[in-house]
Amino acid sequence: MDAETAKTLVSAALVSGIALFSLVSFRAVLVQVAEDLKAARRVPVRVQAEARRAPHRPEA
Repeated sequence: MDAETAKTLVSAALVSGIALFSLVSFRAVLVQVAEDLKAARRVPVRVQAEARRAPHRPEA
């Protein structure tokens, strides 16, 4: 095997490893986001709404 072929194979292996790592990381992020969204849906949130009041207008 000549040097150019070896360099090409090493480069291809590195690119493949980086791509695989990126895909695994991206999948892990998506799984974590999905878990966070599910957990957020289970938490009850109590919201109190105040009645609207007319804005104060100074008398002229």
